Amino acid sequence: MADDWQNAMDHAVALARRAGEVVREALQHDRKVMTKSCSVDLVTQTDQKVETLIIQSVKEKFPTHRFIGEESVAAGEACVLTDSPTWIIDPIDGTTNFVHAFPFVAVSIGFSVNKQMQFGVVYSCLEDKMYTARRGNGAFCNGEPLQVSQQQDVKQSMIATEFGSSRDPEVVEKIFSSLKNILCIPVHGVRGAGTAAVNMCLVASGCVEAYYEMGIHVWDVAAGSLIVSEAGGVLMDVDGGELDLMSRRIVAANSRAVAERLVAEIDAFSPPRDDAPPLKP
Repeated sequence: MADDWQNAMDHAVALARRAGEVVREALQHDRKVMTKSCSVDLVTQTDQKVETLIIQSVKEKFPTHRFIGEESVAAGEACVLTDSPTWIIDPIDGTTNFVHAFPFVAVSIGFSVNKQMQFGVVYSCLEDKMYTARRGNGAFCNGEPLQVSQQQDVKQSMIATEFGSSRDPEVVEKIFSSLKNILCIPVHGVRGAGTAAVNMCLVASGCVEAYYEMGIHVWDVAAGSLIVSEAGGVLMDVDGGELDLMSRRIVAANSRAVAERLVAEIDAFSPPRDDAPPLKP
């Protein structure tokens, strides 16, 4: 079965490169913008085109596999992770970046079996950086091994986060409360690439010591979570418990010491789970 998963991973890398070509071409010619849940939750025709490209290709090659795709879920499909081989796809992670031509846009493809990530592929299209990880085989960028930072002192650390798309005043208050607490530890700085997948790859690369966020989705972090762990990092919930990919909450760090120090400062909240049943009208 290992060879089957390697074949799937090789196909994912090839698809991510094809998707990257579509994204780069669209940046030059077509960035028509639509909205989903609110005026700042953006989607483009390119998001939909890339997701269709990936899913159709995978269905042809692996007809028994399942899918969780950002745009498919937005269109009404259930977001349920089963034990079956499942591709977890974010066709454009960093859609707002894409709309504004801000130069961090990623294609994220994760693959899960028995609810455990088996490989992750994140292609930062405009940087031409291909991040990959296979369970038990390490993490790489353009074929070069990745290793998280060895810094254990949070006061000497760089932290990554994002503000999300919710503009609910209570949510925004908690986001800024966490940011204030962490800045005042104090840490060296707080940054954000505008894409969860790239932020996690920066942790894996040792550029930042940790990334945390509440309000992301499983397709944002599925691939990146394995890349972080295979680069020697740790994953947990913002309350310090075990990471649940469906919870929409994550801390990804170079070490447990840094992660737990951040957890102590995060003003946590719980967005609706990705696998929550739809609200009845």
